[in-house]
Amino acid sequence: MSKADIVFLSVKPGQVRGVLEEISSEIEGKLLISVAAAVSTVFLESLAPGARVIRAMPNINVIVGASATAITKGKSAREEDLEIAKKLFSYMGEVVVVEEKYLDAITAFSGSGPAYVLQFYESLLLAGLKIGLPREVAQDLALYTIIGTAKLLEATSGHPAELRDMVITPGGVTIEGIYVMEESGFKAIVMNAIERACEKSKKIAEILNGQE
Repeated sequence: MSKADIVFLSVKPGQVRGVLEEISSEIEGKLLISVAAAVSTVFLESLAPGARVIRAMPNINVIVGASATAITKGKSAREEDLEIAKKLFSYMGEVVVVEEKYLDAITAFSGSGPAYVLQFYESLLLAGLKIGLPREVAQDLALYTIIGTAKLLEATSGHPAELRDMVITPGGVTIEGIYVMEESGFKAIVMNAIERACEKSKKIAEILNGQE
């Protein structure tokens, strides 16, 4: 670590204080990039006053180089530090630079996002089994329906409602399924779930950063 220019802090939020207190003397003057959820740059800088701090929120898709990552810089970091972090995370997927005030919401949104998508994938898979499809067929079709739709959104930059309406035929099959989703409040369920997760993220951040 003493020879490194960049140090990644990748521990559970509750472990941050102990780790930084142990290594603070070794990271003085270095770029510290933290991926610990909910821990603010101000708190990180207080524990490692000699380091230049960048905070990042990737998601589990970093495993396959397809993470959606948000980054922000602390007061101690320079613009070139932010560019270095952006370049590093771009090798792992898509990167956006945001104000730190958005990071707790992003933790609940794209940080937790893969779990929501996987929940939908599992529901789609189970629906395939319920209507009699063989398991292997349902798995493949569910997976590539999600992958293909994501690629369509990326390629066209279209509004999801516009693209959805391209699939719907008046009085046809798709509108029956859409009607049930609307009747069940599907979009409201998703919105409420993410809002609750956001509230939880902010509550954890308040506790960890000593605001209570």
